Amino acid sequence: METQTHESAVPVSATKGIDVRRIEKELAAMWQASTTEGADEAGVVRACALNLIVYTTAGEDRAQLDEMLATVNEQHPGRALVLLADYASSAARLEAYVSSRCRVLGAHKRQVCGEQVTIEAVGSSIETAASAIAPLLVPDVPVFLWWKDIPHYEDKLFNRMARMADRVVIDSAAFDHPRADLLRLAAVVRELGRETRISDLNWGRLTSWRMLLASFWDVSEYRAPLEQINHVTIEYDPPDVAPAEIAPKALLAAGWLASRLNWKVMADTASRENETSRFTLAAPGGPVTIEMRAMQDGQGEDGMLASLTLDTTNADASFTVSLSRDGKRLETGASLDGAQRAGRVLTYEQKTEGQRLSREFGLVARDVIYEEALAVAAQLAEAVK
Repeated sequence: METQTHESAVPVSATKGIDVRRIEKELAAMWQASTTEGADEAGVVRACALNLIVYTTAGEDRAQLDEMLATVNEQHPGRALVLLADYASSAARLEAYVSSRCRVLGAHKRQVCGEQVTIEAVGSSIETAASAIAPLLVPDVPVFLWWKDIPHYEDKLFNRMARMADRVVIDSAAFDHPRADLLRLAAVVRELGRETRISDLNWGRLTSWRMLLASFWDVSEYRAPLEQINHVTIEYDPPDVAPAEIAPKALLAAGWLASRLNWKVMADTASRENETSRFTLAAPGGPVTIEMRAMQDGQGEDGMLASLTLDTTNADASFTVSLSRDGKRLETGASLDGAQRAGRVLTYEQKTEGQRLSREFGLVARDVIYEEALAVAAQLAEAVK
């Protein structure tokens, strides 16, 4: 399959709200022109597998955003509604632009195309943008909201747009204030309850880590010592935006372990010394200490995990998953009765934002495991004063 991005933009401006009929008319005209241009070839197929609403601020890198949307369109052609919010100006203004994105399939060079409406909202018009987006949604296909920000308290725009969506996607790795934003995200999940399904791209980055850690329990001789875990060490690269705070990925990893193993965060037991935070959790087999340790800040490793080690009351039994020095492999290690056991090596591919976002579109059900991990992660974050 050959893929390419083709865009043709037609500006549609409105000083008093978005003229939906005019946008639909411009889209129809654009597709008519594309079909005429492709008449001598295999033609153009207009496809719509989903609606994707993207909320971002005016400071977003437009080139990166376009690259991400092109990647998504390759797998999931549909209608993208991009809202660019500019809070800096006091003058209210809404402007919309339409464009198409295409991929070329097969030897006959047939173009399968999705479409995009970009809405620039300035000042107070941002709060009314949801009413401009709602009538542009294509009926009878899923609606995804990619919120490239953290919902702030009493964010009416987020609440309205989230209720339009079948799934809301965020990325906790991109939080400007990791601790406060993680607490807010957990609150949003609690408040929205069953109304909205939440996806976190940072949770997806933990998939391989979780799989390898869970695989320790698949080995029968490991199960007994794993019942005696008393210490967990998580090493991570600190967030570039807040080096003194714990990376959300580390908190989510700890939250996942605790929620799966029925560990409960104990009140007033958290402490922090230099680059290390410690927590005490109540577990069925006795108290467990979780130690989160910030490593030396690495170039291009913002918020990534470096290693996760499970130690047990038996000093001769421990289990580790670690990222290789070149960042391309995850490796496991197990020590039992003082002897090293054969480990596993898994290729660790760094996916782009667009690739990770595309993966979320295959998910339908609520991710209860993520929600439970996030709840414990928020308890840990709250415990660090």
